[in-house]
Amino acid sequence: MRIRALRAAVVVLLAAVAGCAPPTATGVRDGGMTPGGVTLVRADPAVLQQWADFPVQRTPRPIVVLGDTRIRVKGFSTDNAKIALMQGKLALETALPEGPETVEAKLTDGTFTLPAISARQAYDVIVAAGDPGAAADVDPAPLRITKVAAGTAEFRTDRGELTLPAWLFTAVETTQPLAVPMLAESAFWRLDVPNYGGGGASIAADGVTLTVHMMKTPEPCPGMPTERFEAEVAESATAVTVGMRLVESSPAAAPGRRGECVDDLVHRTQPYTIRLAQPLGNRVLVGSDGAAVVKQG
Repeated sequence: MRIRALRAAVVVLLAAVAGCAPPTATGVRDGGMTPGGVTLVRADPAVLQQWADFPVQRTPRPIVVLGDTRIRVKGFSTDNAKIALMQGKLALETALPEGPETVEAKLTDGTFTLPAISARQAYDVIVAAGDPGAAADVDPAPLRITKVAAGTAEFRTDRGELTLPAWLFTAVETTQPLAVPMLAESAFWRLDVPNYGGGGASIAADGVTLTVHMMKTPEPCPGMPTERFEAEVAESATAVTVGMRLVESSPAAAPGRRGECVDDLVHRTQPYTIRLAQPLGNRVLVGSDGAAVVKQG
């Protein structure tokens, strides 16, 4: 029997979108398996409620950071450094410079002068992000911070990479300085809520034509149904989520020899185009767990 890599018919490179949507025309609900062995992941309106209070009318639009922290970390030269940062175990070996009260930031909806945080506040952000209980059986030497300076750095957001004013912390055992945005917390949206989305969605110039990349259904094994899927969308005033539905399932003409049909388990995707009811604008594109994901273009 063919082993299907399609455990989810929707793994949008932007994110798989799951939920409890109504049945399709074929009677397959979200999370249910199609006759061809594909588990459907539908566009669930319920996940949009997590963004019901997102201020789409605010200028500037709040920055939605991807990941579990606003600290940019590029890499380590030792395991000691990685574990020390995980535990928030730092040694500050340099003076913290004075900083401006405001900084200019180029965001997706314009350039704005915004309140800034000090180098001390940024350092405290790094320490607070650590968990002393992480890798509890290891007692690393503190991560030595040897230089602190104002600069810029790229940060992952739901609107792609943003270059922001940042405090840069040079450490002995990191490949690049640790970076913390110089912007005050008021410039961001819910820094306490992790967002782990990837990329793969783009919006056309008309603002309503959304293209997403989702898992491509492979050719069926002999004797298994040929299935066709379409993208579907759920929208609210503040957020948009995308999923897939089964629109056709046609059995093969002859059983064939299934034992010789083996999936290569390669994850393949294809673009799907969806027409939104209204322009995406400042609304957030979200995945199956309600976490924000990347919209490009």
